[in-house]
Amino acid sequence: MNHQKIENVFNLKPSERYGFLVRKVADFEQVFLISDKNGDYVTCSNGETECIPVWPEMEFAMEFLNSDWIDHNVVRVELSPFLEWLDKLEQENYLIGAFPNRVFDAIVIKPSEMKSHLIFECEQYE
Repeated sequence: MNHQKIENVFNLKPSERYGFLVRKVADFEQVFLISDKNGDYVTCSNGETECIPVWPEMEFAMEFLNSDWIDHNVVRVELSPFLEWLDKLEQENYLIGAFPNRVFDAIVIKPSEMKSHLIFECEQYE
């Protein structure tokens, strides 16, 4: 992916990036997260809520492997296990930071809502 595409997509409004995320994840049946050396996924907090950031393509997540996350890795997660994991995250009161840009501007959504959107989008492909 070229640098200009990354910039153009990161500059979209959070709601537009969320739509991009849902379409890409449904289409390619994978999502990307960042994990530490122990395999734990990173979280972000605005002081009130804890969320797990997710990206639709590896190149977007790779943009965050600097400063605080320099020793971390981008991890690809297949759609089916991700959908199951969303149920667990819902029970544990996590939220999803859907496709944050470089300043962590993102749609923050309940895992159950994201799961519903992804299932609906996947049904459009059948």
